[in-house]
Amino acid sequence: MPREIPDLTSPPRPAATGERCYEIHLLTPLFGGGVVTRENDPSFPIRPTSVRGQLQFWWRATVGAGCATIADLREAQSRVWGDTKHASRVRVRVEVLTSQAPAPCAGYERDLKDKQRYHSMPTWKPPFRYTALPYALFPFQGQLGQGRSQIEVPPASCIQKASFRLIIVCDPPIDFDKEVKPALEAWLLLGGLGSRTRRGCGALRCPEFMAKDRDQLITRLRGYLSDRVHEWPTLAASILVGRELKQAIKAWSEAIRVLRDFRQGVSVGRNPGDMPNRPGRSRWPEPETIRRVTGKRSNRHARLTHIPDNAFPRAEIGLPIVFHFKDHGEPDDTVLYPDKGLRGERRERMASPLILRPVALANDRVVPVIVLLNTPRLTGVDLRCGDKSLSLPASTVIEDPLLASYKNSPMHKRSARGSALEAFLAFARGKGFTSV
Repeated sequence: MPREIPDLTSPPRPAATGERCYEIHLLTPLFGGGVVTRENDPSFPIRPTSVRGQLQFWWRATVGAGCATIADLREAQSRVWGDTKHASRVRVRVEVLTSQAPAPCAGYERDLKDKQRYHSMPTWKPPFRYTALPYALFPFQGQLGQGRSQIEVPPASCIQKASFRLIIVCDPPIDFDKEVKPALEAWLLLGGLGSRTRRGCGALRCPEFMAKDRDQLITRLRGYLSDRVHEWPTLAASILVGRELKQAIKAWSEAIRVLRDFRQGVSVGRNPGDMPNRPGRSRWPEPETIRRVTGKRSNRHARLTHIPDNAFPRAEIGLPIVFHFKDHGEPDDTVLYPDKGLRGERRERMASPLILRPVALANDRVVPVIVLLNTPRLTGVDLRCGDKSLSLPASTVIEDPLLASYKNSPMHKRSARGSALEAFLAFARGKGFTSV
């Protein structure tokens, strides 16, 4: 059984003047959060610096949305949270109450037909087994060496249960209710701790900020909607809420399942296969585009002329994307990144504007929630093979009405303008999610 770290702090005490105290619990397992990226710190699982970083992000997404320019945002953020020249006027302290010891999320088992090798895919441990969650947790599954004879990178560990006391003190003239509380509430409702929080890892619950039921949550979330786009992520272009469920894992899995099925589901993102558990070819344009760019194609995969070969629509959902072709003669592994920055520098990542996570309610139910942040529009991509950028067709698009009009397009009747994000939200509504 996972080891419990006992509560070494004093019992709940009255807050000192100006202090706000909140007891917060993990709703979903925590990956990462330690000094080393994507690794838990068993002796210090909840770090004040991590909490501060999260609060600052959500401050920019809420309070900061009232700023007109990035310069205004930086000035306002420095006034509240400090910078290299000024101390923060918001002090954050964390007291860990309980925490399970980190435990592996998955494991590799020996191949029964060849015990010198491992199965190519890991066996996921509870609570991830028999859910859609491995689709979102693939960065944590580890990696086998060539030939599958050894485990090169073991599956990541996670902390499944933990609770902590968060103490916040605001120095004058900072007004907690106006400057900090909006960020705190948004973080507790929609954010998390550690890695992959936009895919639901490290989600939190705090009784003081929980809606009593789904209807009250929808009313609260409606206040986050805005059609104003800034240079930084803000709340929110769209928010969808699913049905009430009894378990957080099931609600989380339901949100991830919708994304998985939209991108890879049979008869949505892929054709039906000729064999059980072997889906057919992708209905998305990216594979045909990469074959065109690299000039490589297996004899088994003739050109699907009805699918465009100049588009990367799924780039909108987040980058990088790794493309791996299995058959002989197909393109080598390629990775899709956002296009270069304003100074010509290579960019390695574009965080997904989608947040998928469960939200706990005071009636002991949990609902899956999908949030589309307001973010700047992606204007271009950089396809690389190794360290080399490949030359893309001049006509390459990310969003285009033609992408929704070809036969079996995943965006057909879901987005007239050919936007993968818009089509995904429409797909989710068709699966029982409701727009707030």
